[in-house]
Amino acid sequence: MAQARPNITDELKSLPNDKWEYIIDNYIKNEIDRQIAKMYYLDGIPQADIGAEVGYSRSAIKKKLPKILNIIEKYQKVTID
Repeated sequence: MAQARPNITDELKSLPNDKWEYIIDNYIKNEIDRQIAKMYYLDGIPQADIGAEVGYSRSAIKKKLPKILNIIEKYQKVTID
């Protein structure tokens, strides 16, 4: 990850980027949510900038992030093929 993000466990912080990307690509079903996840968690882009890119307010992005993170936490133990 580009930089530490709030509410991320140490276990998630230690996941390699390819694992983050695998989980995002395979378990987050909504295309916009996948884009948000990659921009925020992998690229370290601020919420306001993500919102401008995808057409949402910063507060809408902030509300989406915990749901996205829950999915990532749920699948953090999956094995990459």
